[in-house]
Amino acid sequence: MTYKVLIVDDEPDLRESVGYLLERAGFEIECASNGHEGIGAAHAFQPDLVLLDVMMPKENGYRVSRRMHEAQACGLLPEAMKVCLLTARKLDHDPERESLFNDFARPDAVMYKPFDPQQLIDKVSEMLGTPVTSPA
Repeated sequence: MTYKVLIVDDEPDLRESVGYLLERAGFEIECASNGHEGIGAAHAFQPDLVLLDVMMPKENGYRVSRRMHEAQACGLLPEAMKVCLLTARKLDHDPERESLFNDFARPDAVMYKPFDPQQLIDKVSEMLGTPVTSPA
C-alpha cells in the first residue's frame, strides 16, 4: 500500500524538500501553498496524512486542521487521516495558550521547526503505524 501525504506550507523550499524526502521513502505526495488550497487538495487527494504549517496566508493551520477534522466527522475526508502541525511557533512562554490553540485545532501531532529529515521520517512512520526507511 502506498500512503498519501499532503504537504501544506507557504514556503516553497520546505514543500520541495519534504516532498522529495517523502517521495524517495515511497509516499505519494501532493502539495498546497496555503490553507485554502490545502482544504481543496485534501478533498481531492484524500490523504492518509497532512503535514500542515501553522503560519500561512489566507487561513492559518489551526483553522485548517479544525476544518479538516470537521470534514472527517461528516465523511468528506478519510476517517483515518492524521494531521500533523509543523510550526516554528512554540509558545514555551505561555503553555496554556499553546494548549488552547491545540485544543481548538485538534491535531494528531505537532512537530516544531526546524527538524531534521530523520525526525520527520520517524514522525510519519509513527503516525501512519508503518515502518518507513529513510532514503539513502
